[in-house]
Order: sequence, then structure tokens, then C-alpha cells
Amino acid sequence: MAGTYIDRIGFFHPIQRERARKRRNRAFAELITTAALLVSLAIAVTAVSVGIARADTLGGEPNVSCVR
Repeated sequence: MAGTYIDRIGFFHPIQRERARKRRNRAFAELITTAALLVSLAIAVTAVSVGIARADTLGGEPNVSCVR
């Protein structure tokens, strides 16, 4: 028991600390979530703008200038 207590005394490298490791894992998860949100927003904006562009072309009057 004394050996484990002594092992915890002193300075640790910041990478080896459990709290720092949890913080890095959480930050990485938030980064992945943010990137996924940005990608999904880009896809949604593209889909809406393509839908608007198609609606404009489909709703216009037909071009039948050769038939009178």
C-alpha cells in the first residue's frame, strides 16, 4: 500500500495525468461532433439551394417558340 501512495506523490508528466487525458478525449469528441455538424449543414444548404434552383426552372413557361 505504501508503494502505491508513494507512486502518486511528486510531479507527473502532463500527458500522463488522468484529468488531462479525459479533457483531451472530451475535446477530441467535441471536435469530431463540430466537424460532423458543419458537414451536415453544408449538405443541407446545398440540397436546399439545388431544390430552389430546380423549382425555378420547372415552374417557368415552356419554351415552344417553333410551334405557333
